[in-house]
Amino acid sequence: MKKKPIIFAIFILSSLIVMSAFNANTLQAQEPIANLTFKTNGGGVRPDYGLYIAQYLRDIGIEVEVKVEEWVVFLGTLFLTHNYDLGVVTLTGGGATPGARDVWMEDGSLNIFGLGPDLPYGNQSEIMQDLSVTLVDPVERQALLYDWQQLMMDKIIPILPLYSSRSYVGLWANTLGYDSRWGLSDSLPYMSYAGYHDGQDSLDEYNDADANWKELNPLFSDDASSSFIYGLMMEPIVQMNPDYAPLKTGLVYDWDQIDETHYQFWMMDDIYWNPSYNSTDRDANSDPLADIPTGELMVGLKNGEYSDGTNQQVTAKDAVFTYVAWANKVISESTSYHEWISDIYVDPLDELSFHVHIDGDPDSVEIEPFADMWAMLPWYVLPEFFLNSTDPTVTYTEGGVETTGLYANMILTDQWVAFSTSAFGCGKYSLDYSIKSSVTVMERWDGWYGKGAIDGTTGMTPFVKNINVRVIPDSSAALAEFKAGKLDVVGLGEFPAERKQMQADAKFQVQTYVGSSLTFMFYNLRRPFIGGVDNFDYLSESGKEEYTVGVAVRKAINYAINRDEINAVIHDGEYQVAHSVVYPSQAYFYFNDIVKYNYDIDASFEWLEAAGYPIPERTPFPVFGIIAAIGAAAFIAFFRKRK
Repeated sequence: MKKKPIIFAIFILSSLIVMSAFNANTLQAQEPIANLTFKTNGGGVRPDYGLYIAQYLRDIGIEVEVKVEEWVVFLGTLFLTHNYDLGVVTLTGGGATPGARDVWMEDGSLNIFGLGPDLPYGNQSEIMQDLSVTLVDPVERQALLYDWQQLMMDKIIPILPLYSSRSYVGLWANTLGYDSRWGLSDSLPYMSYAGYHDGQDSLDEYNDADANWKELNPLFSDDASSSFIYGLMMEPIVQMNPDYAPLKTGLVYDWDQIDETHYQFWMMDDIYWNPSYNSTDRDANSDPLADIPTGELMVGLKNGEYSDGTNQQVTAKDAVFTYVAWANKVISESTSYHEWISDIYVDPLDELSFHVHIDGDPDSVEIEPFADMWAMLPWYVLPEFFLNSTDPTVTYTEGGVETTGLYANMILTDQWVAFSTSAFGCGKYSLDYSIKSSVTVMERWDGWYGKGAIDGTTGMTPFVKNINVRVIPDSSAALAEFKAGKLDVVGLGEFPAERKQMQADAKFQVQTYVGSSLTFMFYNLRRPFIGGVDNFDYLSESGKEEYTVGVAVRKAINYAINRDEINAVIHDGEYQVAHSVVYPSQAYFYFNDIVKYNYDIDASFEWLEAAGYPIPERTPFPVFGIIAAIGAAAFIAFFRKRK
């Protein structure tokens, strides 16, 4: 083989590669049109989002420094220093109230964007949000919220919506009727077992896993593990479906709107409180619940009465007491949930009916409707006979309702203390016993009123006698127990590989739903380049006169970020790409025909140019790369031929 042609070919190939690298390095060395600071907190994938965002924005001439902070420091950054241009956070919960005014209003506690009525279209946004909570008619409210979402994402642009995560639940194939969107409590009357699954010992128990619960009084509970337990024992006053629409399938079976600020509700008859068992000191060796004599049942604070399951009826006074208790700062730390209730009382002619008067803005003189009232009605009903008192002290709720029976330090009484660990309700199950860091065992209450929440079917019964909730806070350990057949259900969100195996295995079933969360990249609208004074400088280009320079820059940034690619790499393409300031899970109010910022580098350059910034040269690297590849192929062919 001749050496000179080979040396010449190597020289050509090396030259092409160097030219390609030189050209790329030359482009990277160009002066950026802006230098921005991106901040988020450590843990999870949010720092990874930041690195991808920085990479995409470099393509349009913007350099981004990604800074990851500890959670406490990051909170200070968001609410005190505001020394960021961009960042990523996740909102969770609150899915029943579309719009989240505490996020998108100037005085909202979570306004990390610098939103305010001084910004172009900002005052219009505030007016629309204020109006939205007064529109009780869902069709009118939907139309208004559609317009507001379009305004936010087209003319203001405080964020680039990223994703809503999906929840995945694994079950054995023999478990029928479970609906992960409704949850276990509402699914139980519709469920059944079709034979045994591997490792299953009994068809009369259901085995789940969770962390330790902390507090069984809903007034003081703030963790999901506790609400899971008391949700099996208690029933909501008004039932709500997974799409946050009120239903007439719960304790309240009907209502009437007297006027725009006055509603009357009717509750079902012949519903009784479960026995007031004291389960605090019980364990697996205790006598059966049914054998507990009435003399050992807990007695209430009000008149020293107990419930044996047949003697204490659930009536409207229990519903009124529940709402008043939540709204009274004497015992509640969450009074704002019901500050819109200006008056509430049992109907004087019907003990199963109660009235609610509404004032959406207690601080104003006018009496206003409050559309979000429906999101605040599905509270678990509390036993008035057990938790209320005869104390004559007069107190007032946050909305101004005069109340007697609630007084300072009543939460320190024996009844209130006991209810925190040995609660009872009028629901499907009673608490048998609970052993910390081991298991909580629930026993079916056969006196449950038998009405299915999903469709209102009557005469129903939960399908198992016992529900055992084992304390397994480690998700990997829970998965191992599930695969061994010792659990009937397991969360699979952290285990995509295992989930895909189960989806292909007939022994299992996998359910999924979009959760009530929204992860987004946010802007500091008060910072230069992406906002600041550019928020008030309107474009002169034809067709873009309604937009400002700041909005044009934010549009350019949004179009430059490839959310589909990030989703594919980090989440295997399984998260739902979001497009609005409203959760995608709020399907009725979520505006899907909104302006969408799908990856479009041409649109990005168009808006950047409209904002008056020079367009970076398009990287010709692919062209040189192709030439280099051709040269390499020619070299290899030449070498093989010589060989």
